[in-house]
Amino acid sequence: MIGASLLLEVFASNKFRRDIDRCVELTNNFGESVPQVFVDAVRLAEDHRNELHPGIDIIAMMRALWVRIKFGQIQGASTIEQQFVRVVTNRREITIYRKVREQLLALMLVRRAHKRRIASAYLSIAFYGSGSVGLDGLKNRFGVQLSKVPFPNALQMVAQLKNPSPRKPGDAWRSKMADRIEALHSFGHGMLTKKI
Repeated sequence: MIGASLLLEVFASNKFRRDIDRCVELTNNFGESVPQVFVDAVRLAEDHRNELHPGIDIIAMMRALWVRIKFGQIQGASTIEQQFVRVVTNRREITIYRKVREQLLALMLVRRAHKRRIASAYLSIAFYGSGSVGLDGLKNRFGVQLSKVPFPNALQMVAQLKNPSPRKPGDAWRSKMADRIEALHSFGHGMLTKKI
């Protein structure tokens, strides 16, 4: 996969080049827009091995494949970089072609931009729910001083990336979010304990 992404640096189509250029442009524009607390939260919630992979997470891909074969369930394996590419390119079709293309773009993007900047850019344009998009959504929720937002609040917001807030959040959505946030706090505490 990495070799293919290197070949694409030379032989990519114009559409592919436009997509990678747009990803780099948005990373340059928004790479310092979101404070570290949100970047840490999105890494915990969406891609806890982010520092360890080159833009695609082979371990997550193998886990998702195993769960699909063993239990017939679909699990996500997208990295922050892949999610960013998906939002930028606005390609949502459920095909192997789209997924491979997204992975190749993510690998190319990581060679051109720092991961922290990509995560910040992603959070600056992501959909958190009805009426809450990107940096404006974060500022509407927390005010302009985003650097003062405590980690639990940042984690609660980025948890909505997987289950965006509906226009009128009901009990089912609130319960689902409470379960997700509790699981993330438990997982995050376990990760912090292992580091000590």
